[in-house]
Amino acid sequence: MRKRARLTAPREECNSEDYISSLPDDILVSIISRLSLKEAAVTSNVARRWRYLWTHLATFDFNANDTLDRIAENPKLRSSERPKYINWVNRVVRQHSGFTMNAFRICFDLDKSSKSAIDNWIKFSIAMRVQRLELDLLENGETLRQPFRNYVFPHKLLSQCKGSSLKHIRASFPGVQPCMLSGLKYLKTLSLKCVNVSEEALKYFLSNCLVLQSLSIHGSGDLVNVKVSGSKLKLKYLEIVFCLGIESIEISNVNLVSFSYLGPGISLLIENVPMLDEISIGEGYSGLENNVFGQLSCCLYQLEVLTLDIYRPEENIKIFAFPELPNLKQLILKVGAWDDDSLLEFTSLIKSCPYLQRFVLQLIWMSPSKRRRKIRQAAKCPHEYLKLVEIAGYYGRTSDDELAMYFIENAVSLQKIIIDPRNQILDRTPVRIAQIKKEEAARKRAKQQLEAKKPPGWKNFE
Repeated sequence: MRKRARLTAPREECNSEDYISSLPDDILVSIISRLSLKEAAVTSNVARRWRYLWTHLATFDFNANDTLDRIAENPKLRSSERPKYINWVNRVVRQHSGFTMNAFRICFDLDKSSKSAIDNWIKFSIAMRVQRLELDLLENGETLRQPFRNYVFPHKLLSQCKGSSLKHIRASFPGVQPCMLSGLKYLKTLSLKCVNVSEEALKYFLSNCLVLQSLSIHGSGDLVNVKVSGSKLKLKYLEIVFCLGIESIEISNVNLVSFSYLGPGISLLIENVPMLDEISIGEGYSGLENNVFGQLSCCLYQLEVLTLDIYRPEENIKIFAFPELPNLKQLILKVGAWDDDSLLEFTSLIKSCPYLQRFVLQLIWMSPSKRRRKIRQAAKCPHEYLKLVEIAGYYGRTSDDELAMYFIENAVSLQKIIIDPRNQILDRTPVRIAQIKKEEAARKRAKQQLEAKKPPGWKNFE
């Protein structure tokens, strides 16, 4: 009996008080918020007190990456997985008990056929005074679809006001028309991918989202002329990517900090943007069409970070006279790797950045090939401030070797050079054995080409 008493005593002492469950609700909700949405819902089974804690979460990230991976491998699954995803989101929204929301993110392969559900999610999140709203509706979770199949953002619907209470919204969800204008004034970040956004909708965002700081639009088929202007705007970050019908962008008299554009050649006007210090741009077939540097002339002197997407480097790079970029600290080049095109032409751009500290080259394997030829050398030019060089997508071509050696010989303050042999095209399709073999071969070539050429005693070589 004494042995039994000693065995049971600690258990009774442990059960007398559950320390975690004794914490205040707001702390428990904070702990649960570190979990994924599905994991957070499972905590309702821990104990009676935990049953509804997860419904007070202020961040809803409906991430379904595992399902999207399966759809990428077998597209026939799309038709059966879409209803499951929609039902999951609806079920969670109905159970939500909070009164405000920090973030609401939809990430799934959805198009205009799911309009009713998406409309209601937007209405709900805006009514909840959401601060960050993201609709990532990319096909298979990774690619743009034809614009006519895109979901259309319902800005006119948001302007309707019928005075429905938040309680009414939850009770009858989906299908009511809440007052949205007051909710929009809390929105700080808006990201829309594979969502058609019209010029009228864009004006609506800028006029009614009074604290909007970040706006990202990918793959819209309705944008033609974009105008962002006005000193009262709070917008700091603007990103427009692959909106293929776009013709012009005008940005003026705003305190924009970062601007990104990738798509067809356009008329681009930027003026009176004193805070703009980061630009990412790629125009047209080559990436440098329409006199890109001329379009950016008003702010080149103030840029600290510049990213260039250059699809076909060999075709146009030689004819460019690069302007000086006196304050540039970081230069990132995303370059198509075709055949064995020389990359030394980019050294003239690097020479135009006298205070450059970090250089990144991301090689996108289009049709890279190795051929025997003499190694070329660019004119020597000491880069006194360059400390970090990263070459991603190193394939082992002569052109790759040439550029790496240029930095080893000319970057007199270089602290580290990173060589990454992996293909920079990232997708959801399973990694094939052939792809793995290519990357392994590229890694071996990189080691053979560069290991013996690094300066004696130099350890910072990855």
